Amino acid sequence: MDNKLSFENHIIELKKNCFRTLRNIRKIRFLLTTDQTKTIVNSLVVSCLDYCNGLFYGVSEKMLYQLQLIQNAAAKTVMCKNKFDHMNDDLKRLHWLDIRKRVIFKLALIAHKSIMGLAPECLQRMFTYSPHGRTRSP
Repeated sequence: MDNKLSFENHIIELKKNCFRTLRNIRKIRFLLTTDQTKTIVNSLVVSCLDYCNGLFYGVSEKMLYQLQLIQNAAAKTVMCKNKFDHMNDDLKRLHWLDIRKRVIFKLALIAHKSIMGLAPECLQRMFTYSPHGRTRSP
């Protein structure tokens, strides 16, 4: 980890590993159905993007763009698109959120689980639920 907590080295290594994995999947893509490819890409590439992605909140736009490149390449692999083909609505068809939204979703999920008592005790102590707005009395 770098001294500025930019995660730059981590993201560069992640990008190298994911693109190597995608290159290997593309070599056998002709043998696989779209559903099989989606399952493999989800388990080998997208899971790497999702692992502790809440830590990516607040990183630079440049670093988020690098992560988005990985996700776009994964979607192109699943959808049998070439490098320079347009993505159009491929992420929507795959039911994938873009990277920025995935990070925010992960943080919102952690907060929700903490408030609902489904998270570890140390996280639950960080959140307190206080209803806002008017409540109706009978």
